[in-house]
Amino acid sequence: MKKTYFSLISFLLILIQGASAQTFTGLDIWSGTGSSNPSGITSFNGKVYFEAEADTLHGYELWVSDGTQAGTMLLKDIWPGPGSSDPGNFYAVGSQLFFTADDSVHGYELWVTDGTTTGTVMVDDIWPGPVSGLDYFSTPCFTAFNGKLYFSADDSIHGPELWVSDGTQAGTSLVKDIWPGLGGSGLWGSALGTDGHEFVYTFHEFNGKLYFSADDSVHGGELWTTDGTTAGTMLVADIQPGTGSGDPYCIYTFNSSMIFAANGDSVSGFELWISDGTTAGTSLLKNIAPNSINSNSEGADVADYSGFTAFNGKAYFSAYSIANGYEMWATDGTSVGTTLVADVLPGPGSSDAGYWGFQAFNGSLYFIANDSVHGSEFFMSDGTTSGTTLLKTITSYQYWASTFDEHGFTVYNNQIMFRAAIDSFNLDQLFGSDGTASGTQILGPTIAPNTDPLNSVGIFAIANNMFFFNADFNSIGNELWVYTTPSGIIPIGGEQAISAYPNPFSSSVSISGLESSGQYCVQVTDTTGREFYNSTITNPSQNISVTMPDLSAGVYLMRVSGQGTSQTFKLVKN
Repeated sequence: MKKTYFSLISFLLILIQGASAQTFTGLDIWSGTGSSNPSGITSFNGKVYFEAEADTLHGYELWVSDGTQAGTMLLKDIWPGPGSSDPGNFYAVGSQLFFTADDSVHGYELWVTDGTTTGTVMVDDIWPGPVSGLDYFSTPCFTAFNGKLYFSADDSIHGPELWVSDGTQAGTSLVKDIWPGLGGSGLWGSALGTDGHEFVYTFHEFNGKLYFSADDSVHGGELWTTDGTTAGTMLVADIQPGTGSGDPYCIYTFNSSMIFAANGDSVSGFELWISDGTTAGTSLLKNIAPNSINSNSEGADVADYSGFTAFNGKAYFSAYSIANGYEMWATDGTSVGTTLVADVLPGPGSSDAGYWGFQAFNGSLYFIANDSVHGSEFFMSDGTTSGTTLLKTITSYQYWASTFDEHGFTVYNNQIMFRAAIDSFNLDQLFGSDGTASGTQILGPTIAPNTDPLNSVGIFAIANNMFFFNADFNSIGNELWVYTTPSGIIPIGGEQAISAYPNPFSSSVSISGLESSGQYCVQVTDTTGREFYNSTITNPSQNISVTMPDLSAGVYLMRVSGQGTSQTFKLVKN
């Protein structure tokens, strides 16, 4: 009887799920047909924070939304009146959300919010006066490390250098003047991709330290590391000996080492390197394109914008060679094990396979490539040459705009979310895919007459199981939209054996049983629902350690969701 009853309940739940429809909600920030043009949409503590303009009285300022019209509001008018503070570069560290903004007095400086108006304050006027210590137009390498924010800033004395902040003025300081004087060590940076890859010259944490590219005026741009102290900030390896620059970038942890792209001799261009974090342990892994310098404006032969993606025990990336152009490659961490996976466009032409990134999802890799027959389309791979195939022809538009722009993919409720064009008239649209051709389709509200709804540069964000993005679907202008779908029903007996320990815990919790190619959301609340931690983990190892924010002793709930499962654990903080 119990078995029959349980089966009936399961059947009803599946029917309910099938009857539940996807929903789109437009949040009209600039009332009427005007556009608020939300940008920088970032998840923090169960809500999204972003830049938007609501009327002619306030300019572009800091907004927050819980996914409802009533809960979407101006958080703070940082530049009072019609001027714009242009908040951007949002980056969460524990219970604080850092960003850059201009209050009309101090220029673009470091700001922080705890989600309240009174808790939204300038951290420090790093370059005193109206000149900006941080640049709105180039990401200042924001990175969380040991509970603090590390970033690049200029105080007018040392040039752009390595700084650290705990969110207070007293706790914000220069870590080290790597290029002594005004020169600046060239800490270039860019934002993290929506799939978690390290793009270009960002910092990368490895074995308890940060690694990055910097120029000390003697060795050129080379591989550096810091433990957060002045004495512990030092050159790791002079990859291109002398004053030339190795410029290591796309640093990625794989099989207990770091792999990255670097220019070792100024002749071969950027190739694949490996490091264990020491001088002796840093070396060329493989010269994929010997004696050639790619004509790409970024000068990169390996990884380029896509970075690296772990899948089935290897790291996949886009690389250039004379014989094959830009194609899909993989490495197991050895030279002999670094090979071309598939020449999607046979010969020296480039299919640009994975050039804008790969997405591991439900046992396959998904990416964009151009085989010269179908244009830039949606491909999938099991990691082998024969298993790399065109999944679906989405567009008849053969130009670059037909691809799924630089924001790549985001996994939401067991769908890959992306943007793509249908034809030369119907441009950037929102798509979702369950990994099959039939399940790859355009998504949009019932009334959506505009032909290019996602034409404005934005970014996808997930908060409180809602998918946020900016779009111009109809007559309300370019506004913030929320897409929701029912959470998946886990098949009986098919639930992942995820576990969390120790319990009680002191400062960190280990989670085991995760799929290494998956993406998971980890959320920690107290028993009243107040959120203390919310983070997305992409391509985890089977066992990961999550460092908790400073929590008082008590009972907390940890929810781990993704890859078709959602499990909640009751944990005790001692």
